[in-house]
Amino acid sequence: MIHAAAMPPHLREWWLAGLFFAGISAAEFCLGFLALSVALRWLWLLAVGMSIATMGVWAFSRIWGMPVGPRVWQPEAVGWADYISTVLEAMTAGAFLALAYPAPRAGRRRSLALAVAGMVIVPVLTGIALWSLHGRSAGRSTVTRAAAPDPPRHTPLTD
Repeated sequence: MIHAAAMPPHLREWWLAGLFFAGISAAEFCLGFLALSVALRWLWLLAVGMSIATMGVWAFSRIWGMPVGPRVWQPEAVGWADYISTVLEAMTAGAFLALAYPAPRAGRRRSLALAVAGMVIVPVLTGIALWSLHGRSAGRSTVTRAAAPDPPRHTPLTD
């Protein structure tokens, strides 16, 4: 429900962004409820696809910026809330993928450990990479400062 919490500030910035967050919140809630109450592989894979698409939009907005909206093609800063949300998206995708394609009984424990490690390591490394990219782009300012004015000149007074 992090997307629902992020909806009001995005709504204040641009109504379409707020609508996107409302839609993704509702869709993920409904899909999560359905996928856990109705054991169908295609629902689990749809949940995986939605999580991956959400992570893709997040990464795109942090690397290049969105192609529409009030700040076209301006990369957004990586914040803790959106980063944690993306880590949780990755974990959700991994969990639903494990439901859709369970490992054989013999290797289930090892497979689960590798899946959890991947669900944690990949988002952490992605976050580090994005933070470093953002740090480099933040150092390059597009704003140029005006040169300091010349000191006042003293001219001799003539009588």
